[in-house]
Formats: sequence, C-alpha cells, structure tokens
Amino acid sequence: MEKHLIISDLDGTLADGAHEVNEETKQIIRRLLDDGHLFYIATGRMKSLVSNVAKSIDERVGVIASNGSVIQTDVGFETFTLNQEDKLKLYEVSKKHKTPALFFTEQDILYTDFVPDFFVIPNEFHTNNVIKQILDPIQDLLAFPIVNCLFMAHHVDNPQAILTPTRKSIVDTLNLTVTSSTIDNLEVYSTQSSKGNALKRIMNLHNIQSDNVISFGDGFNDVSMFEVAKTSVAMGNAPDTIKKIATHTTRTNVENGVSHFLMQYFKY
Repeated sequence: MEKHLIISDLDGTLADGAHEVNEETKQIIRRLLDDGHLFYIATGRMKSLVSNVAKSIDERVGVIASNGSVIQTDVGFETFTLNQEDKLKLYEVSKKHKTPALFFTEQDILYTDFVPDFFVIPNEFHTNNVIKQILDPIQDLLAFPIVNCLFMAHHVDNPQAILTPTRKSIVDTLNLTVTSSTIDNLEVYSTQSSKGNALKRIMNLHNIQSDNVISFGDGFNDVSMFEVAKTSVAMGNAPDTIKKIATHTTRTNVENGVSHFLMQYFKY
C-alpha cells in the first residue's frame, strides 16, 4: 500500500474518556509507523500538553498543537502567534461580555478570571512554565508570544448566552480564525492557523496527496481537516453535523474507534 498520512484529533477521538491513549491504539500506530506511514496528532491542546502524549506512543508521532498554530516539521516547530493589537482587543472582548478567557503560549497560560483544574492539578503532562492572572493587560499580554485564546462558558447554564455575543464581537472587529472544540467554548487563532492548513503543510513537506490522507475527529475544529483529506472519519461520539461532513463514521473514542477503523482500512 502507498505511503499514507494519518492525522487524528486527541481528546474525544484518539484518547479515551480519561484523556489517555490506550495500549491497543498505541500498538496499531506503531505498526503503521513501522510500515512506513506517517502519524500526526492534531489538537487544540498547547504544545506542552500534547508533546508528551505523542512521545508516550512513539517518538515518530508528529504534533500539530493549538489547532494548527504550532506545527512540527522535520527541522523543528513552526509557530503562528497573535499580534499585539489583537491580544489586547481579545482581552477587551472578554471583559465586555464577562466571558472568562485563557491566553496560551506554547507552554504558558495567562488567564482573566480562573483556570480549569485540568491545567492546574499536577499530572504527567502538566509542564507549564507560567500560570499567571492578567492584571495589567498591556504589561502582561505583550510580554508573552500568545498562540491562541480560549473563551470559556462551561461554568454557566446557558453557554451560548455569553458565547454568541462574544463570537459576534470577534468576527465583527477582528480578522482572526474562530472555531470551537465543544459547545461551551470559543477558540481564537491567527488566520494562518487551522488544523486543515497545518495538514496541508505536512502533506507538502512529505509530498503526500489527499488520496492518501486519513483524518479523524469529533469536533467543529476538525472540519478543516475533513475538507483536505479524501478519507475523513467522524467518531461515533461526534455531533450529527460532524458525521454528515465526514466520509466515514467509526466507533466512539471509548470503543477504540480510531484503531478499529485503521485495522479495517489497512487490513491488519
């Protein structure tokens, strides 16, 4: 079989309910790598929270972090950051609509109101250098190379009540990419950043055509990958709107949907 590029979202897709990649899936990925194929994880997670996951599978697994803002190549990482003006305007939007926000570098977190436990409670993938509340936006935000901004609404009963006006303010006033991984967040990046654009970059580097690309995902931030890959696979736990966009559907993430599809596709 010709060389393939397989690219998978992490949380809700490659990872199980405990946000871990199980041994069965790891073994399938290693077999694919041994057979000469490429495997990349494409996630909204920051670089420091996905690099160790990739290494726990195999050193050969590539990383696309922050929804395409950070791309691993053969010679290192390419990074797209938000400009200084956009960082300050996003902070103003957060305060105007009372929508808590996190600002990420490749390994640091700055926050407006609070930080979810996932980023605070020590764990094997928690390697952040700085977790800092933004008290002086000019001094604090401008001192860090911000890769993306995450607006959160998981703490309210009706997330769209604050996310809808927040999104409108961003779209109406800023030239940025706005997407979401769940119904209770907004993810904001440079216009150069998307999982789909990152996938195109990897395809060009390795001279792989769309016919030999398989993408897996469960969220709206995975759609740009689906639009590039000839074979796009929605997880069984994905919303129906995502399933309709994909060319295939597999089992849920807790049922090893990625490895199940790959074993059938490559006849393992």
